Amino acid sequence: MVEISRPKLEVTRNLMQILVRTAPQKIKIVEGARGVGKSTVLADEMSDIAFEMPQSTNFLQGRTYQQIFTRTLPSTILSLQTLGYKNGIHYTIGQKPVWKKYNYPYEPPLDWGKTIAWCTGAVWVMLSQDVSSRGLNTCSGMADEYCELDPVKFQAETLATLRSGKRYFENNRKWLSQMYVSSIPRTQEGKHIYTYEQGALAKPQDIFYLRAPSVINADNLPSDWFKMQRRIMSKYEYDIEIANIRPRAVGGGFYPAFNERFLCYDAFDNDYLRGLIDEGVGYDRTKFEKLDCREVTDLIASTPLDIALDYGKFCCIVTAQETFLNECNFLSSITPEESGEMLEILVQRWCDYYQPHPTKRVSYWYDQTAIGKDGRSPKTYADIVVEVLIKNGWDVDQQYYGAAPEHSDKYKFWSIAMRNDHPMLPIFKWNRTKCKYLIESINNSAAKEGKFGPEKVKTDERKTHVDQRYTTHQGDAMDMIGYFKYSHFIESGQGLWLPSRSM
Repeated sequence: MVEISRPKLEVTRNLMQILVRTAPQKIKIVEGARGVGKSTVLADEMSDIAFEMPQSTNFLQGRTYQQIFTRTLPSTILSLQTLGYKNGIHYTIGQKPVWKKYNYPYEPPLDWGKTIAWCTGAVWVMLSQDVSSRGLNTCSGMADEYCELDPVKFQAETLATLRSGKRYFENNRKWLSQMYVSSIPRTQEGKHIYTYEQGALAKPQDIFYLRAPSVINADNLPSDWFKMQRRIMSKYEYDIEIANIRPRAVGGGFYPAFNERFLCYDAFDNDYLRGLIDEGVGYDRTKFEKLDCREVTDLIASTPLDIALDYGKFCCIVTAQETFLNECNFLSSITPEESGEMLEILVQRWCDYYQPHPTKRVSYWYDQTAIGKDGRSPKTYADIVVEVLIKNGWDVDQQYYGAAPEHSDKYKFWSIAMRNDHPMLPIFKWNRTKCKYLIESINNSAAKEGKFGPEKVKTDERKTHVDQRYTTHQGDAMDMIGYFKYSHFIESGQGLWLPSRSM
């Protein structure tokens, strides 16, 4: 039997982490800000269960495997390291344990490639909501970014697995326990987490719900971290991400028909992602740091792509593709990795991501804003985009439309298009993960009354201290693809609308 004694290390915990770990309730939820230590909460819970319920089977839930492999596991592994636990010695990821005299779980998993197996015989099965969890039996569970989960699937599939281990653990404090951590939900769909808050008020003996701002973990953060976050964020963003203040909904938004629950989807190639975990080596996070378009299943190999950009000090690229089922899927939105990133670098990253796509044809949709220059090059934005695409082997169909349409016309177009019931328009959908910031842009786009009707409020674009990923830039790029490519299918003769001016 491998050594299963717990490492003896002196560790420091903030007040939130202490309260969570000592709370007696079976169900614990942490709604925490950035840098508050949520990964440490998961690591503590996993460590406790591994030694208090040896040979138990448990679940680790994510919306997708991609989320687990790229976001949950790296931070959880680092937190486990601070406790003295080492991958390959105390636990393994994505491989069947080979320790001598290893005591297997009472209910061993059928697929070790989706597990975190501990030397105590306890195992966590990683669950993704785009794959059925039916048939599994578990003794406890945890989830990262709980607000991103589909609550209906979670209730029907995952929670139904909490039924195992009565014979062995009935009197154990961790049996059938649940631990969920999350940031503040940004969308209406994510607010299902608040049902636990209501439950905690009604039954405090059963449910523990804790909200925590970043300052509670100040001793473990760099001394100038808060000052830096204030400098790079708007007050609105700082209140959400750092102070953990829940945002008010944007009233009268520019995209009133947008409904994330019905218009967004997940489409990761789980076989490809799991193939990156070699059974002989296990999980290597470096394999998930530079993924390309092979990670998704919504990209049609034989079909060209559509792109549009927003330009200036902040540039972004939105990508869409028509399908054979009369759909227009927004596949991704790519943003700068650092402030002031050159346009050619951004376009090159787009080319790197879509390099495996076999049909190297792309329609580039742009208006007069692409004819401008940023002063760092004599070339126009459009020239730079086309040059980089061609250099990478893409056949570019340039779709130039001159002056941008009125805001009111785009507002009317999307008010019709996002209902997905117009006979002349495709069904519009958005990849939930790869279009994360585009969806944020849609949700955060307020509207005001203008000369011709509703106008998009774009004041945050002029604020240099605001994180521009959350502003209206990406919605503007999306507008170009949607409006330029499809608005002419909507005719005034059908009793709908007539553009304020011709394109």
